[in-house]
Amino acid sequence: MDDLLPRMLSFPPHPPPPKPLSDEKYDEGIKAQIAFMQQKATTKHILDQTSGGESTLNVINPALNTVPYIFTLTAQLSEALNSNSTKDTEWLWAKICNFMSTFDPRQIRYLGIQLEKLLQDGKTFARRLGQAYTQDFEEAVPVVEKPILYLPGTRDQTKPRLPCDLTLPVSAFLTINSNLTTKLRHVDVLEYFLYSGMVFIGLRKWEKALECLENAMTYPTKESACSKIMVTAYKKWILVSLLLVGKPLTLPRITNSGAAKIYHILAKPYETVAQLFETASASRLKSEIDIGSKVWQDDCNTGLMLEVLAAYQKFQIRRLADIYSKISIPEIVSQTMSAESGNRISAEAVEALIQEMIREGTLHATLSQSPNKPSILTFKVGGPTLSEADFQRELAVSTKQIQALSQDIKVTDRILTHDKDYIKYAAKQKKNKGASGGGGDLGLGDMDWNVMEEEDLMNGGF
Repeated sequence: MDDLLPRMLSFPPHPPPPKPLSDEKYDEGIKAQIAFMQQKATTKHILDQTSGGESTLNVINPALNTVPYIFTLTAQLSEALNSNSTKDTEWLWAKICNFMSTFDPRQIRYLGIQLEKLLQDGKTFARRLGQAYTQDFEEAVPVVEKPILYLPGTRDQTKPRLPCDLTLPVSAFLTINSNLTTKLRHVDVLEYFLYSGMVFIGLRKWEKALECLENAMTYPTKESACSKIMVTAYKKWILVSLLLVGKPLTLPRITNSGAAKIYHILAKPYETVAQLFETASASRLKSEIDIGSKVWQDDCNTGLMLEVLAAYQKFQIRRLADIYSKISIPEIVSQTMSAESGNRISAEAVEALIQEMIREGTLHATLSQSPNKPSILTFKVGGPTLSEADFQRELAVSTKQIQALSQDIKVTDRILTHDKDYIKYAAKQKKNKGASGGGGDLGLGDMDWNVMEEEDLMNGGF
């Protein structure tokens, strides 16, 4: 291995040259590096240790030398899967996780085949280790919180001459031809929205969860088709709306009418809970949730239902701000109840709950305590206000986002105007306008969008 390492680490040059490599030189160098590693990957030498008995994965920096690292990593992973050995499995899993968060985004553009193999083999390896399902939701947030600009897999995408060109839009290299993506089915998109919502549910970020679930349940469908995934999203959406605003929300206007009818039929127990949350007593709400425990368990929504029970008294307390500017803890105890127990709780427990709400930022108020007197809750008028520094920071972030969005709009416009389906639609609209004596305005209002071609009516796969 010692004689191979210098060649494996030869690209990109380190330390970087005073004059950065041109895109042409970079493209030439990385392709030569990949060809060399492909040749060595067919032999066992890539699995050899250094003369000091150290694994190559401990020598190579994945952020700097992504090409040799991914070839070595996939080779060691294949060896581990074929041998069924349990030796160093945790160490190898850590190497996989580290690579997925540190690889060089420029080099990975050339390594779609290797990345796909790593993901597939890594999934098998994770299941073997019992680590297929992790609840480290924070690591997923930087990905799922980003708005979707376009869905990869568009037909007839041109292949860039130099994938390493850093000025390229993502749509130029994140293509089926690069093996960095595959042709997406509608189920893939729906699952992405649903799982993103579940990530935010796990983090108790209710507003973002609601948005992701809405994306799933308002997904365009053909006629009255409806996916089981959409129904699952709707059930969670009802509960998240209670946790966010304390009452059931009306369906978004863009919800397919056929899907809406199916939602109301299949999610009736959830809609009943939502109505009771807003209008019924704590004991009545608790009784309904207890009766439906098997339903929530089968739908994997027991945890959310427990959150709903815990939120009932919190929203009762928040609604007191509509009546009082100040109120004592004993008065709050007499006017609110816990749905978790179905009864009133002690003044100490109520005070602890209020302090928790203030810390979380869900209750805009202050709690005044004095000796030998009940504590007083004072509601703040108008909610929290930003300081000058925070306002300037928010303004700078918004400005940057708008500037980035303007560039993204140009890219998506260009993609759209070269899409065959859009061109055929535009030509048809122009012809129809001409026949009726109208102008040539090509509005998108009446454009058919029959995305869901496959039948998935309540018997699909989630």
